This record gives sequence, structure tokens and C-alpha cells, in this order.
Amino acid sequence: MLKNPSPEQKKIFQWFKQGQGNLVVRARAGTGKTTTILEGVELAPEPRILLAAFNKSIAVELQSRIKSERVQAKTLHGLGYAFVRRMWGAVSLDTDGQRALDLARAVCEPKTSHRVLQLLAKIHSKVREIQPHESKSDDIMELMTKFDLLPDDDMEFDDGVTDRWLANRASKAVALAKKRSPMIDFADMIFLPVVHRAVQPWFDLVVVDEAQDMTSAQLELAIGSCKKGGRIAIVGDDRQAIYGFRGADSGSLDRLKKILRAKELGLTTTYRCPKRVVEIASQYVDDFRAAPSAPEGIVESCSDDRMVSLVAPKDFILSRTNAPLVKVCMALLQSGRRAYVKGRDIGKGIMTLVDRQGARDLEELEKFLRSWHARESEKAMKILDDKVAQERLDFVSDQLGVCLTIAEDVDTMEGFRAKLENLFRDDGSDAVVCSTVHRAKGLESANVFLLEGTFRGLDDTEKRGEEQNIVYVAVTRSKQRLWWVSGFETKSVKREVS
Repeated sequence: MLKNPSPEQKKIFQWFKQGQGNLVVRARAGTGKTTTILEGVELAPEPRILLAAFNKSIAVELQSRIKSERVQAKTLHGLGYAFVRRMWGAVSLDTDGQRALDLARAVCEPKTSHRVLQLLAKIHSKVREIQPHESKSDDIMELMTKFDLLPDDDMEFDDGVTDRWLANRASKAVALAKKRSPMIDFADMIFLPVVHRAVQPWFDLVVVDEAQDMTSAQLELAIGSCKKGGRIAIVGDDRQAIYGFRGADSGSLDRLKKILRAKELGLTTTYRCPKRVVEIASQYVDDFRAAPSAPEGIVESCSDDRMVSLVAPKDFILSRTNAPLVKVCMALLQSGRRAYVKGRDIGKGIMTLVDRQGARDLEELEKFLRSWHARESEKAMKILDDKVAQERLDFVSDQLGVCLTIAEDVDTMEGFRAKLENLFRDDGSDAVVCSTVHRAKGLESANVFLLEGTFRGLDDTEKRGEEQNIVYVAVTRSKQRLWWVSGFETKSVKREVS
């Protein structure tokens, strides 16, 4: 039991102990959300409780801290897997993409190339996981655009593959995936229980953590697992909703509050951030406040050169995009500092893009990359949804920027590969951590350096949206000092909005 719970925590504990109906907890950054939830479920009287976690590592950590055998911490994918086994009996889990490829192959002609099958597998997997009820071609084409799953120009020329062709085949693959199979994959864990209405009401109390990062399909599964007459608590921070590009239901708190007719309580006092940092963050989130005992903290500005001399191991350097981080990381390494860019999978993705073209030297590589950037930017400008278009423009510009920055520092393709592999890591070593805000979400550091020129909407504090959320998340990673760093800019293609 917490020795000195805050007034906000006491209200939440009271609901867990004997509250009626459902609850939405709007928990701001660093406000003791996890501690409060764990205390709450221990106080709840229900005999069977689910604590739904965002990913497996969080679920494992939560389970290790739970004392009562009445409480199970699970990911919603893990829960969905249990529902599938209940429905179909023993099934094996495919972890190498074979099921997705088999489904793609089953709806295509024998001559279809492997790269087309791979793209189709990604498309129908994305549909199954985040849009299980929307598998018509038009819906799928919209999803393909949003998640960068469109065919390359040469794919259309060599294979005769168009957006519509892929969408039609993906729709057929999704329908085929509903049939009983001895093997399922990660996407099926959400897809199959939802489309077959096989979600079982197993729990008397369901608590969903980080709800703003869940997809609508995941949330549907979570709510369906609660018994009739049971209680549901939805916990999250709508102002930390920055995963819209992954399909997260960023409006979930407000939407579910209405659907569930839920009472709302808040956690608004941060125990992580010092007062000066909270002053900055509260410009974006007006109900965010510092604990009375919080230190004053420091917020300063500095140049990029000064940052290189100030930064120390375990400090965070945060940017909205990756390309500026590559430049920073290389400068740190050249000065003898240990540093890395967080995201091994980012490096692998860029290398896949480069390998696909088979460039023999850096001159060929730059020529291809600039041509690729021009083609992809032109495609993005044709997208009707302006937000999706800008996300696509940002992505291709960032990929180009990463590659060109690395190419400036090496002489050969072998050197390019080695540099890329060395820069992008996830090893958690005793080094300076260069990270996008998205990669740093959920983490914290005593000292945080923000590359000011990479952020949008810094002056538009009254406008709520994902860009402002990104600033809020970035600022609130700091436990002691926050530095605004000048000298790094993100150059991206701007779209004229009529």
C-alpha cells in the first residue's frame, strides 16, 4: 500500500475498491500511472482481473510486480492467441512470415514474383491486424497509402502490378485467412477472435494500459473479454498519442468514455519532471503540473557544438526524425564519445532499400536515392489525405537524409554498410542515446537535448494534434535538465493545401 497517495490516487483507489460502472483514467507523463494501476488492481474485489499491456516486455514487468493471483498481465495479442486456441484447439505460431506468404501465394498466379508476394503479405497482414472488419478493396487501398505499402514503379512495369490489383488480392487473402488453419501468425491473434466473434468474457475486471497506443481492433478484443456486469478501466494519455502512423486509435479515451458511459478521473501531477520542464510542457497540456516537492530543474539553450561537449553517457538526444540524429551521432563518435542511434530495425530497413537496387558504388547509390525520393515524393503529392501525404513526404525525405549523411563520411559501399550497422543499435550500452521521440516514448533520462529545428508546431501551443503531442512527449522525458539545441534543421517537401 502506498504510504502517501495523492488526492488523485485516492479517488482512483476508491473506484477500484468499490466503484460502480466503468472508468477512464487520463494519466499524464510521469504521474505514477503504473504504480497507481498496480495498487488499484490489488484493491479490487473481483476474482479474475486482466491487466492488458501494450507489449510483451511491459506485460512481463507488470506480472513480476503483481502480488495477487487474481490478476493476469497480458498483451492483447497473447489474449487473442488464447481465444484462438479455445476456438480451434492446438495451433502452431508462425514467427518467420511463412503463413502470410502462403496466403499471398494462394490468391496469386504461379508466375507471381517473390517480391510481389512479399508486398502482398505485408498488406493483408496489416489489414488483418488493424482493420479486421474493413477488407474491401477501397478500404485496403487507403490503408496501403497510409502505411507505405504501394508498389514501386518498376514493379508495375515488370510485373504488371497496380495498387488496385494488390488491394483485390489482399481482400481475397483476408477472406482466406478466416478459414481454420493449423498455423497462425501475429496478425491472426487479433484478427481471428474478432472476425469470428470468438472473444470470451473471461474477466470480471479489465484494465487497459496505454490505451492511446492500442488499435481499435485490440480495444474491441479487450472490452469483449469483460463479463456482463463486470467493470472496465481504460488508462492512457491522449496527449501522448503519437502512433497514428501505426494504426493506433489515438482518440480511444474520448471514444470509449462515451461508449462505456465511463466516469473520468485524472493523474495530472508528475513526479518525474522538474518545475521548469513542467512549465514548458504545460504550454501544450494545460492540466499538467509539477509535484510540490519537485526540484526547480534547468531549461537552457545551446548550440550544436556546445551540445557535443556537454552530453554524457545515458543522456538523450531527441529529434522528430532520424537524419539529424545520424549527423549528431557521427559528430559524437568523431569526438571520441560513445553513441548510437536507437533503432536497429531502421538500419536494416534502409539497407534493404539500398540492396534492392544493387548499387556498385556511392555515386550510383546517390543517383538511385535521389531518383527514388523524387518518384516517391510525386506519389505522395497525389494522396488526397493531406496528413497521410505529409507523413509519406517526411518518411522518404528522412530516408534520403540518413543515407546522404552517411555517404559523406565513407568512400565505398562496404564502408556505407558498416557505418549504417554501427550507428543504428538497440544495445542499451553505456553511451549517448540518439533517438526519435517515438523511440524514446516510455523512457526517461536526467538530461535531455532536443534538436529544436526538427520539431513542428513549437509556437502553436493552442492547437491540439500529433505534432504538439510529439513536443510534449519529448519534453517530458527529462528528469533534471532540458536543452534546446539549435543548428539542426529538418528539410522536407511542403505540400500546398488548398
